[in-house]
Amino acid sequence: MPLIDPPDSRDRTLTACRFPFLFLMVPRFLLVLVVIVLTGQVVSSQTDTPPAKPYAVMNRNGVNYSGPGREASSDLPGSAITIGIILPHAGSRELEGKAMLAAAELALEEEAASPLPDGRKVKLAAGDESGQWGQASNEIVRLIVQNQAMALITSTNGNIAHQAEQVSNKIGIPILTLASDATTTEINIPWIFRLGPSDAEQAHAFAQQIYGVQGFRKVLLISDSSHDGRMGAEEFLKTVREINASSPAQREISSSFSDAEFSASNIGTQSVEAIVLWVEPETAAKIVPLVRRAKPDVPIYVCRKAADAASPDGAAASKGSSKLAGIWIVASTKGGSGAELQEFAQHFQLRTGAAPEIAAAQTYDAVRLIISALRVSGPNRARLRDALSAKTNFQGVSGFESFDRAGNARGDWIVVKR
Repeated sequence: MPLIDPPDSRDRTLTACRFPFLFLMVPRFLLVLVVIVLTGQVVSSQTDTPPAKPYAVMNRNGVNYSGPGREASSDLPGSAITIGIILPHAGSRELEGKAMLAAAELALEEEAASPLPDGRKVKLAAGDESGQWGQASNEIVRLIVQNQAMALITSTNGNIAHQAEQVSNKIGIPILTLASDATTTEINIPWIFRLGPSDAEQAHAFAQQIYGVQGFRKVLLISDSSHDGRMGAEEFLKTVREINASSPAQREISSSFSDAEFSASNIGTQSVEAIVLWVEPETAAKIVPLVRRAKPDVPIYVCRKAADAASPDGAAASKGSSKLAGIWIVASTKGGSGAELQEFAQHFQLRTGAAPEIAAAQTYDAVRLIISALRVSGPNRARLRDALSAKTNFQGVSGFESFDRAGNARGDWIVVKR
């Protein structure tokens, strides 16, 4: 007995009366099918078609600002010029914020020995990016509007960089960001400059070292669910596909300690030759010690943002230390001279009690770079943007020398062990 009774003749009659086109279409369909079979034609699926060429592609070398604002009437008034800096004042990244502020103050004091041509002094105004959603945007607007900041420095947080980018494009103010998210410089916004290697540049350097130099094949990629974690993981996976290497095993975790510990326990049972971490600093501080206990001989490649992770050791953390030693990171081949870098490290350690990490060194360079450009531009945001874009010979302790027209730091990047 069939599961479904066949329709009786009355049902077929009703169907034919109500939907006569169905019966007309059947012979036509069979005819087309016969033609395809006899002629040997194959109907390609839509996914098999070659990708269409874009209607237009942005010329990255053509990114520029040709609008108003360079005239003397647009100069900011006052006897001092303010550099705004937005950083975390509280939470898990508080130590990073303190280190950034200390580095900025140190740079300001050193540059004060050579006053600006018009005699104006330079001062800092700090804003807090930590807190509820929307606070960072309010702080950015406050620094620009109320404090009349000439330029703004943002932290390694990619979300904050995007918020600052949106505000700067409407108001017209130069932004120097420590974030590695290159989508901030992939659109025609001439006001933002990104220091250090992008996620894509770090991913290429890691992949070349892991798959090319070391010849590893069993790789584990650990990322978190943050904006920067997702962006970095996507870039690494994209690079692996481009070089036709073995796809890494993946694990996405949250910043909770239980998830990190569970991930590390799984690592101990896997055959892993290398581990790549694209996580927030606080997550890296928890994961790296756990991974080392599970796989002490496996090299750990850590994105630059996470490399500034505070040590889980209470005594070290109280001094602002971030001792994730023995990890592999991406660095510039054109770092600061030994004497200059050593002098900065000594001054920073005298002030904070800890050695400077990547974010501190970049902040120090950002302040010095802005002041160097101010000596050319004067108190004018548009002219300052021009001066920053034209910089080709700045040598910082963190390594960058100049920017391309889209605002990316020019540089050659290598993988080093710290």
